Amino acid sequence: MNFSVVQSLQSIDFSVIFVHMNYLAHAYLSFDKGDILVGNFIADTLKGSPARYNEQIRNGIRLHHQIDDFTDNNEHFKKSVSRIDSRFSLYAPVIVDMFYDHFLAANWSRYHSENLSLFVAGIYKSLLSEYSILPIRMKRMLPHMVSTNWLEYYGNPNSFRLFFRGLSFRTRYAKNLNEAAGEIFKHYHEFDHDFYNFMNEIIPFVKGLQIN
Repeated sequence: MNFSVVQSLQSIDFSVIFVHMNYLAHAYLSFDKGDILVGNFIADTLKGSPARYNEQIRNGIRLHHQIDDFTDNNEHFKKSVSRIDSRFSLYAPVIVDMFYDHFLAANWSRYHSENLSLFVAGIYKSLLSEYSILPIRMKRMLPHMVSTNWLEYYGNPNSFRLFFRGLSFRTRYAKNLNEAAGEIFKHYHEFDHDFYNFMNEIIPFVKGLQIN
């Protein structure tokens, strides 16, 4: 990630979407590159009723919230959150969300047969094809995401230093958030282990939802 990425991050009001930021994981857990993925991806930026969207997009929005609820209550995720220094406790779940996207990218071949670059390109294509119906906050964020290829940058743990720096400029009460990037190195193997166990539980959970 370079300075242009930081500039892109600084231009976005992350306070409106600073809830869950594991975008790569949500895309992967959609097990779809169509409307379910679109709904899953836009859920945190949606304001108001999703009634204007088709059934599959609404299913994706619902899936997103089910994934978030599962994640927030998962013991492995909670263990990872507890590893984050207390200075960053307010944003610890978000930090872990982003770290988990790193471990998904770093271990991508374990979870998907398609090359990560091709998978990510497919995500961008799906979202851009539906650009006209995206929530305004996603419309503002998506061009920056595509032009700087955020989703693949998660694969490099060093990218978090600049990514968190960008967030710290735009998020209230998070001026020292750039220092949180070092947390991934302090507990790298522990986070990796937590993530592995987490994925072993959330994948069958999501697939079970789709069957039902």
